Amino acid sequence: MLHHYTVAGLHVTSDHLLPGLIEQPDTPALVDVTITRAPLPPAPERPINPLAELIVEIPGLMRMAMRQGRELVYDPAAGASAGDLALYLGGTGLGALLHQRGRAVLHASAVRMGDEAVLFCGASGAGKSTIAAALVNAGHGHVADDFCVIDFDPDGIPMVAPDGRRHKLWQSAIDGLAINDRRGGLVKSDFEKFFVDPRQIVTTPIRIGAIYSLVFADQISIIPASPFEIVSIVQINAYRPQLVALMQQQQLYFDAAIGLARHTPIRWLKRPFAFATTNDLIAALELSL
Repeated sequence: MLHHYTVAGLHVTSDHLLPGLIEQPDTPALVDVTITRAPLPPAPERPINPLAELIVEIPGLMRMAMRQGRELVYDPAAGASAGDLALYLGGTGLGALLHQRGRAVLHASAVRMGDEAVLFCGASGAGKSTIAAALVNAGHGHVADDFCVIDFDPDGIPMVAPDGRRHKLWQSAIDGLAINDRRGGLVKSDFEKFFVDPRQIVTTPIRIGAIYSLVFADQISIIPASPFEIVSIVQINAYRPQLVALMQQQQLYFDAAIGLARHTPIRWLKRPFAFATTNDLIAALELSL
């Protein structure tokens, strides 16, 4: 059975169920990416041309081959968990294909606020998905979770493609936001993080209105980033920086940072690690736009 998804505006067909992505009811007329199971050789120590083919081995789980930005082939290990396979196929695997396509991908979540998208970037555990879920719960539109592909229209305006992906939240965040009614299955078999269905989903590309880099602090504050910091924020928050280095795409991310800086405010968002401040945080974000 084939499953159909939208990832960063691309039509993806997979023979493996990917519960982190929201399945599309109709078969697309044009398929951009295929995910199929097949035997694979061991991963080479050094890929000859990672833009053409990249084989990655995840010990005890599977090998994946990403080919020319269009094909993802996976070879599971014996006894591999279906859910764990789906996590890496829908994350690292698709992220690598986007890199092969020459797309700038940020490790970020995005929410529509008004007529524009607001992106939240930061390291794992910084609270990207939690802030995005809180805003969607407050009535804003869900655009993307975990990674955001940055494009530019003919006038140089930065855009983000919609990504049909569920939030991934720890149980403590689900409790703090009071959204247990939308909790789905476990993200990974060995820790208590769950998929959560967003209330409303954006399905068309949308202009980027602001980018926030997340930092924990005692009080809520929003501070503009300096030009040097903007370049650093974009480069550090590239999705899987090791792939950027492997595919020699540092210039791509520098150019993306410059393009973003011309049209989009990029700011530091400092806030406490406490759900009691969520309403204040939402109000501060709404006022800053």
